[in-house]
Amino acid sequence: MIKNHYLYIVVIFITFLAIVLGGDGHSSNDENETHSTIISHEILNETHHETTHDTHKDDTHGHYSSVDGKLIMQHMTDDRIFEIFNPLILIPTSILPKGWSTHPIEISIYPENGKPYFGINKIVVMMWINVIALILFFTIGFNKKKKVQSGFGNLLELLIVFIRDEVVYENLGVKQGKKFLPLILTFFFFILVMNLFGLIPGLATPTANINVTAALAIITMITYILHGNKDFWKHIFATPGVPLWLLPIMIPVELLGLFTKPFALAVRLFANMNAGHIVIFAFLGIIINMKSYWVAIGSVPMAIAINMLEIFVSFLQAYVFSLLSTIFISIAVEEHEAH
Repeated sequence: MIKNHYLYIVVIFITFLAIVLGGDGHSSNDENETHSTIISHEILNETHHETTHDTHKDDTHGHYSSVDGKLIMQHMTDDRIFEIFNPLILIPTSILPKGWSTHPIEISIYPENGKPYFGINKIVVMMWINVIALILFFTIGFNKKKKVQSGFGNLLELLIVFIRDEVVYENLGVKQGKKFLPLILTFFFFILVMNLFGLIPGLATPTANINVTAALAIITMITYILHGNKDFWKHIFATPGVPLWLLPIMIPVELLGLFTKPFALAVRLFANMNAGHIVIFAFLGIIINMKSYWVAIGSVPMAIAINMLEIFVSFLQAYVFSLLSTIFISIAVEEHEAH
């Protein structure tokens, strides 16, 4: 059931997305200063550096002493550093050898005051990791020699059959569905893997970046524009049942609809994947702000509960994106009966 062209489509995806983000890697430092760069500079580098530093970090140990919205957004929009948990933090500093740090292990993708090399930032690296993982899942976890899969391969087959029968064939029919099945399956698994890997502490969620979700949505838009049949375009430029004098109003509205569909796709996925992360940061930030370990008794279980909910949301958003993409494509390729 799994053919090599599924993997080729994934590689095409990651190349396309890398190009899109490559262009944005420079703009995040130049024209989009209202996002991660300006937040980082306001907190760490600009005229109020000392005041902000004292508010957020302890001068002696360098740990954060308070968490607010700006600090949360700084971490949410950072595209340079992977922060990995340092197990040395569990060891009392009094017995640690001199010079050993308990700070999170930081892996920088590009220099602090520089720009991404060829547009390669943390999000692009994460997508490469996700693509490699996805290829390994299907090449190692799925045994082509077995008619009936077992273990992890059985889970993959279950998801494939569900998307094929309940999403693609249900909306496109078998004939058209076979044509677009590889695309929709790639959407589903690529988004799902990006969502799930983003829940691992220290990693990043590409689908929480509007550039990634926009690129995926644009692929959907290009697909239904290129494959739209004559009935689809007739509905836009000569809407049946609409008086001739209304067409100058209806045509711009219908053309606008071609762009509102991918816009809704991109924003829905982007917003849902960011919402859970922000809530988790907020719950954990309460512990730092209150400066009390007792607060952790309530905050940590709540953060864990939200993280568990995000596992469900990861599957749900991959399904919703795939379903809506299928519906949008079906509208464009559906053959209408002549009356």
